[in-house]
Amino acid sequence: MRITFILLFSFMSFMLLPFSSVNAAPLNVGGTATDWELQAKDGSSLQYYADSEDKVSVIIFWATWCPYCATLMPHMEVVYRKYRNKGVKFYAISVNEDGVIDPIEYFDKKGFSYTMLMDGDEVGTQYGVKGTPAVYVVGKDKKVVYKRPAGVSDVLVKQNVSLRIKQALAK
Repeated sequence: MRITFILLFSFMSFMLLPFSSVNAAPLNVGGTATDWELQAKDGSSLQYYADSEDKVSVIIFWATWCPYCATLMPHMEVVYRKYRNKGVKFYAISVNEDGVIDPIEYFDKKGFSYTMLMDGDEVGTQYGVKGTPAVYVVGKDKKVVYKRPAGVSDVLVKQNVSLRIKQALAK
């Protein structure tokens, strides 16, 4: 019984490790978005600061298995289409994938046209992401101007992201 408890405790501790003290402090409004480099779905490498220089950007941390991502991402596609010709960059960073569904196939099947990046777990940790979807709007100066609060409806997130983009573009 004691060995079973120890094994169970060890397993649970290991499973919680990615979501515990190893994570950085959450990136909040007013904080500076860190630079990162990830692989795009076409296999090319994308460096965030270089790609988004002097641009407003939206960063979405998502997963194929996440039902909340599945409902939010079409709303983000609408916002992307509204602002893509105004120099706003959108990055959908795949995190915590379970290997059941290929993120690239999922993304393409849904018809999303913004930039999709692979294997973003380390970046999610840097940003202090605790769950998906996590959405950030980042100004031209790399300061976070919006962070999606947990439990907010997709329509409200869409409205807030659009508003924050508009405000950040005006600066």
